[in-house]
Amino acid sequence: MLQDSGYIVAMERQRQRGRGTGVGIFAGFVVGFLWFFLSFAAMFNGVFLFLLFLVPAYALSGALLVWLFRLPPIHAAFSLVAAALPWVAWLWPATISSSGWLKSLAWPVFVGTAFGMSLLGAQLVAARRRRREPTQADPTPA
Repeated sequence: MLQDSGYIVAMERQRQRGRGTGVGIFAGFVVGFLWFFLSFAAMFNGVFLFLLFLVPAYALSGALLVWLFRLPPIHAAFSLVAAALPWVAWLWPATISSSGWLKSLAWPVFVGTAFGMSLLGAQLVAARRRRREPTQADPTPA
């Protein structure tokens, strides 16, 4: 059985990145759960100024997940908003009758913004890491 050495190197790199993936996704889920319920409390109590602090918290959390656990940016962003998705699926239609169509859009807009900010923070850290990692020469002879 002949294996390409480039394939083996790629698999070893992938294994090195995947050590803390499960822990990182779980940590992202727990932190996203905390951020969403703080935003839930802020919206229902009318403390909208607190939401201005939560949106950058999602970006910082996404950046920390990529930096500490070496998660891919998209996985970090999805893990942070995954806890909010079932709640938004329930809250959005439930608030249409009491608040109206336009005001009820605050829930999906907030989750979309949180996803975008966590993805932005994660991609910034991933880009910085890619720039700092030394490039390896191609092992296959020309």
